[in-house]
Amino acid sequence: MTNFYEADSIFQILLLIFSQFAVILLASGIVFLHNRKAKPFKQAVLFILFLINLILYVLMQLGNRLVSPDRNIQLRIPYIWLVAAVSISVAILMSVILNETRNRKTISQRSIKESFDNLPTGVCYFNEDGFPVLCNGAMHRFSFAVCGKDVQYITDLESCLSEDFISSVGAYKDGNVFILPDKKAWKIEKRSIADEKGNIYTQYVATDVTDLNRNREELVKENERLRNVRAELKKLSANVVAVTREEEILNTKMRVHDEMGRCLIEAQKYLNENNENGIPDSVALSWKRAVSMVKYNNDIPNEDMLLQIRKACESMKLAFIQNGNIPKHEKTAYIFTCAIRECVTNAVRYAKANNLYAAFTENENEYAVTITNDGIKPEKEIVEGGGLSTLRRRVERIGGFMKIDSKPQFVLTVTVPKEKEGIL
Repeated sequence: MTNFYEADSIFQILLLIFSQFAVILLASGIVFLHNRKAKPFKQAVLFILFLINLILYVLMQLGNRLVSPDRNIQLRIPYIWLVAAVSISVAILMSVILNETRNRKTISQRSIKESFDNLPTGVCYFNEDGFPVLCNGAMHRFSFAVCGKDVQYITDLESCLSEDFISSVGAYKDGNVFILPDKKAWKIEKRSIADEKGNIYTQYVATDVTDLNRNREELVKENERLRNVRAELKKLSANVVAVTREEEILNTKMRVHDEMGRCLIEAQKYLNENNENGIPDSVALSWKRAVSMVKYNNDIPNEDMLLQIRKACESMKLAFIQNGNIPKHEKTAYIFTCAIRECVTNAVRYAKANNLYAAFTENENEYAVTITNDGIKPEKEIVEGGGLSTLRRRVERIGGFMKIDSKPQFVLTVTVPKEKEGIL
């Protein structure tokens, strides 16, 4: 048999090219099997063949005619044996690759187990005796991160769900969510299932909820911030109510001042004319209204607002007739009381009314009050003055609605939505 160093140069070069090609194929095959997570035995076989062919390639490279023309390094291996070794290596490689590819195209117990192990969610099934029959890598990692050991028996995971669970590796429990030392969060759930034969299994599922837990923590912080903002808004709202009441008192004082001014002018006119027929009824009535308004303005501040209105109406000989109940919500009740108070003044001053009617209604979404009187009907559209304009701004500021009808009679309607009743 012809040894390698005795073969012609052309045959040596052809064998070197074939050997180099085999080494490259074997290296690629090892990487392919590693990425596909093939059996370690297959990877070991290809690795051994790779080493053998690499050594033979180096020896042939050192012993060929081009590198060693003086034949100082002579490879005394039959040429045909080298060809056979390289060919067998390539054949084994192709057989392993084809077998691995064919296995990937069919569903088998091995492929199912491999897919199950690659799930990012931890899953484990226990039989009725408490032994694991199927458990993937993610569940083993979860158990080791929380309990410090792999899953060996059902009690290893049952202990995680107990109220008095204390982790030995630094994890802590929040409900059924476990916060690991690396800040990752896992949620574990348990349930029973049965197969087609009626066998009962206990299923544990551990899910990575790190993003959900982070969002929940941010939501808790945001809710706390909103609670603080709400408390501040409540304080500001209380201040606004106080300022609004002061504004209402100021407006009332201004109306009293105007009414008293008119009374003084009428009285001075009467005195200057030296009228001997006695004090006219119009002057007496003006003084009476002015005195009533002064008395109304000096009522006790903490007294019930509707009671104040009733007393003011009584002093001005105006009957207040109420239908329905004023809302219990303080700020809404205050808005309605301001509306009634404004109508009291206008009913006495302009309409010369004897009765004032206030009807309170309520539905699922809003409160409403409708106010009218039996006085002189308006001859034209009512133009909102300072009092009604202020009332409209106050109502609209809380998202409410105010409507004034002039015909066939004066009717004021104020509506306040329930969902906005807390903001003034």
